[in-house]
Amino acid sequence: MKNFLVIADKPGEPQSAFLKAKELARTSGAKIHLAAFCYEPGVDISDPEINGPLLKQRIMLELQNWWQGFIDTHAGEQSVNLEVIWQKNLYEWILASCQSHQYDLIIKTGHRSEGMFYTPTDWLLFRDAPIPVYIVAKEQFNAKKRVLVALDVLAKSADKQALNAQLLECAFRLAVQTDAELHCAYAIKVPTLLKDLDLVDPHAYAHKIMGAAQANMARLVEDYDISPDCIHIEEGEPWGAIARLAKRLHSQCLVVGSMGHKGLMGKLIGNMAEKIIHVTNTDLLVISPEVKVKIAI
Repeated sequence: MKNFLVIADKPGEPQSAFLKAKELARTSGAKIHLAAFCYEPGVDISDPEINGPLLKQRIMLELQNWWQGFIDTHAGEQSVNLEVIWQKNLYEWILASCQSHQYDLIIKTGHRSEGMFYTPTDWLLFRDAPIPVYIVAKEQFNAKKRVLVALDVLAKSADKQALNAQLLECAFRLAVQTDAELHCAYAIKVPTLLKDLDLVDPHAYAHKIMGAAQANMARLVEDYDISPDCIHIEEGEPWGAIARLAKRLHSQCLVVGSMGHKGLMGKLIGNMAEKIIHVTNTDLLVISPEVKVKIAI
């Protein structure tokens, strides 16, 4: 039996993560573990003057009751295990929980709030989560039954080639489960230095390597019976080109890999998944090379 770890939205919000988990679980037979977080910054629960332990208990009980009522109303026949957690740092709790439980997928509503010295939870999960991360878009407009997977068909390293295979297989499973059409894409990027120094014509450069990209893509997808109309070779910065394609296709979900920059470089540069989340209103399924995909999502 498959298990989803779902990060609950705050009461009063649309509960996008829970509803998406319910939709995916309906066809996969997965169980849902719903983690609802509460924390009151500035409240010292050890302060005897405010009876901190009792205050914490009351806050958690209130959240427990709200969510139990929501589950009773919306879960239907779906198996849902509710856990209310007093925790400020969602990222640390999620990683620890994944280590101690056999979850197969993290489902969370996406948020976009980063700064020079702040890395959001979504980014941290893209880099470090030991299982795939499904980020649910808060709003989707005119989404069609299409799953788009971004592949690096000119990748030379064994790690990136293995990641290509993981991404394609995972996207295929998701498309089958949701009765969606599978689309595959690669973006030809002109090296920034060559472009900035005006050493190459971007379109001529892209045309030069188009043949190799098409041939590699054909080999990669040959076992999946994908229509030529569903193969896309784009030009431009990968995150921008893929995001524009996802919008053009009205994709319900975009499947991408995360190679995970670390430290200060990660804060300054990010990676494809972290950039795409800012410019697309589609769901995002993120898989890193270290992740072992165990599920038919």
